[in-house]
Amino acid sequence: MSSARKIYLAGPEVFLPNAIEVLNSMKKICEKYNFVGISPMDADLSIAKGKELLPMEIADLIFINNTRFIEECEYVVANCSSFRGPLVDDGTSWEIGYAFGLRKVIFGYLPEKLTLVDNVINRIETKIHSSGHPIDSDGYLVNENFGNSINLMLEFSILSSGGSLVVGDFEKCMKNVFLFDQKYNFDE
Repeated sequence: MSSARKIYLAGPEVFLPNAIEVLNSMKKICEKYNFVGISPMDADLSIAKGKELLPMEIADLIFINNTRFIEECEYVVANCSSFRGPLVDDGTSWEIGYAFGLRKVIFGYLPEKLTLVDNVINRIETKIHSSGHPIDSDGYLVNENFGNSINLMLEFSILSSGGSLVVGDFEKCMKNVFLFDQKYNFDE
């Protein structure tokens, strides 16, 4: 590899009380594999300093920066763990879709291999509907039972991009990114 490739770090880590510390440790793991990790927390909000910006204006700056980061990276690595319920974080889901639309290679990781249906019924209240499928308290069937671990549009965005959905932690996922990068050696 002639120069370190950039990886966008997608995931709900930004909501942790020690987000910067966690993301910095993830960046160190990226460096170990000769990649540069780019985090949503790297957004340059200096334009906002000294100005009275509304919360939605700050949110827009974050959006602009994060979309630019994804555009500038060769890879996206997404934490696909359940967040505030049984599903992948909404922002992470959007970032996966955006990266797929840009034809980026996407890797995801989760702590265990469960089907989406099993994950949902383990995390929220459901009952059995007359169709035989679980139904949630809002009246929606839990019937996406194809063996996928996360929403099929997300899982197949990852797989169709050339990446993989890794069962394990961030470092195990980075090993997969490294092996993929070595195999396909995108250097010109």
